[in-house]
Amino acid sequence: MTFGRPARWPTFTALLISLIALAVGIAAWFRPTPPNDQPPPKPAYTQQQIADAKSKVCAAFAKLDRAGGVNNALPRGSDPVVAAVNSRQIFDVFSRYLSATLAEEPATPADLATAVRKQASTLEEVVILDQEGFSNSDPELKPVVDANSASADTIRQLCK
Repeated sequence: MTFGRPARWPTFTALLISLIALAVGIAAWFRPTPPNDQPPPKPAYTQQQIADAKSKVCAAFAKLDRAGGVNNALPRGSDPVVAAVNSRQIFDVFSRYLSATLAEEPATPADLATAVRKQASTLEEVVILDQEGFSNSDPELKPVVDANSASADTIRQLCK
């Protein structure tokens, strides 16, 4: 003889508790995370890592400097197109090379990294303007060439 509750009551209670727990779990799963207003911490680099990164980035720029000097020293001959193509190739390749080197060296000092990014950007812009038909005598090209020269001078100073 059973007095009081029917025999199904414990099963129904367990089912009800399980459903509530499941609902709470699902709600917690989809709950948005609180916003994190803090910027991610900047990695700390040792002085050796910074020096190594600077050395590698400066060496990459030195290659560009030497290639540009060699290209400028070549006799121009009667075909200005060849000289233009050589310059365009140097600028295009080295804009990507500088960017890739900088990406591989996150410990590069900020001032040097900024100057190298500017150098790579202006090299790309010179190539684009050259493709559009601008020549060195066009006034639209002067600000880009000036910015390129300024960033190159800054890098030379920082790499001493």
